[in-house]
Amino acid sequence: MKIISLLILITIVTFIFAGQSFYKADIEVGEERDIYNFTESTINWNYNLTPSFNKNIENDIQISEYNINIGRYKNILYKLVDFIGYSSTEGAKWGIEYGYTHPEHDLKFFLDFLIKILLIGIIIAFVPLVIPLIALIYLSFKGAYCLIKKMYKFLTKNGKTKKT
Repeated sequence: MKIISLLILITIVTFIFAGQSFYKADIEVGEERDIYNFTESTINWNYNLTPSFNKNIENDIQISEYNINIGRYKNILYKLVDFIGYSSTEGAKWGIEYGYTHPEHDLKFFLDFLIKILLIGIIIAFVPLVIPLIALIYLSFKGAYCLIKKMYKFLTKNGKTKKT
């Protein structure tokens, strides 16, 4: 859950940087745009992607209970997708608008800090894999050594190699 929160923060800070870069580009051209109108007209969530389950249920013969439950599950899933999509588009609008209206804020240190925390979390997640990996490497070398030793004994016992 902490990684998801970090990814959301990194995404918001990235959109703030996008808004700041829009502002810098507008200043170089010598114009200023209405950022709120710009984000409302360009960043939209399309609700038509997720259809809903609307069937008239007249009797049990027409539609089985299984199909009804699957249809309702699909409604829940589609609404979850709508919620996540709508939330992310609103977060993107907020980040771009904030970055555009506050270009003086330098959040590079904050983004670097969040990325370092994410990398440290990933490294900590892989620490438990180190000991089994070392054991696997050790057992592989030990097994290869024992196999070579047994082959050498077998070959010397059968007279296939010369003793020095």
